[in-house]
Amino acid sequence: MKKKQNRYRPDKARPLKILKFWGKTVLTLLLAVAAVVLVSAGLSRSYYALLDAPWLRLEEVRINGLKHLEEGLVLNALGVPRNAGVLNLKIKELAARLESLPQVRSVIVRLDLPTRLVVEITEREPLAMVQADELLLLDKDGTLFARTTRDADPERLLVTGFSGKGLKEGDHLPREPLEAIRELAAALEKARQWLPVQRISECQWRSGGFTLFVAQTALPIDFGSENYGEKLNRLQRIFAMLGERQWTGAVKYIDLNYGNRAYVGGPFPAAKGA
Repeated sequence: MKKKQNRYRPDKARPLKILKFWGKTVLTLLLAVAAVVLVSAGLSRSYYALLDAPWLRLEEVRINGLKHLEEGLVLNALGVPRNAGVLNLKIKELAARLESLPQVRSVIVRLDLPTRLVVEITEREPLAMVQADELLLLDKDGTLFARTTRDADPERLLVTGFSGKGLKEGDHLPREPLEAIRELAAALEKARQWLPVQRISECQWRSGGFTLFVAQTALPIDFGSENYGEKLNRLQRIFAMLGERQWTGAVKYIDLNYGNRAYVGGPFPAAKGA
């Protein structure tokens, strides 16, 4: 009986095949990595070349919406150098710089490619001047947004009574006096034909409302804290009556907090027959 022969024969070429396979794989990976690096380097160089391209240099800054602010102040706040690459500009950062200006209520900054930067500014509109520890402009939202002087804005309503309360530029006026100032300013706007703001030397706020000081003699008129339109109509009739009787110079005080009546104080001549 013959012995069975071992049919398994070792493949001496197999290790060489495996080595060649992994060699090709590693070489392919190395070539792929090299290609990615070369492409990335090319894209990077192209990107930076684009950033510095002469045809993408800033040539103009257009500022729209200015009413009181000076253009130079806005440009200084932007701080954008001449011929800056427009793709290097950080729009959000530029807008934040302008929003830090107390006179600016809102701002939009955008690129108008290829060479223009456009700035749209909405300024705060002064409602009145408020005498705190310094004289400050007040807008309708209640923000004390800028220092001022009486000579700089003589036609603006001056509201006093806030000294020593720690209010400063950038603060907000409390709600109660703010709403009262809004109502009074609106009523005075309607009455400007016979009582222009220039005739009001001071509008003093206290917890009970306003006292207006009118005309060259700074005549005090107690207005209280409500119904300013109706009280101004009553005051107009009082002024007309005093003028007819030639008593204007004798008036020392007017109090309009008497319902539909008013108290007018002063050394008036005695009625005839008294």
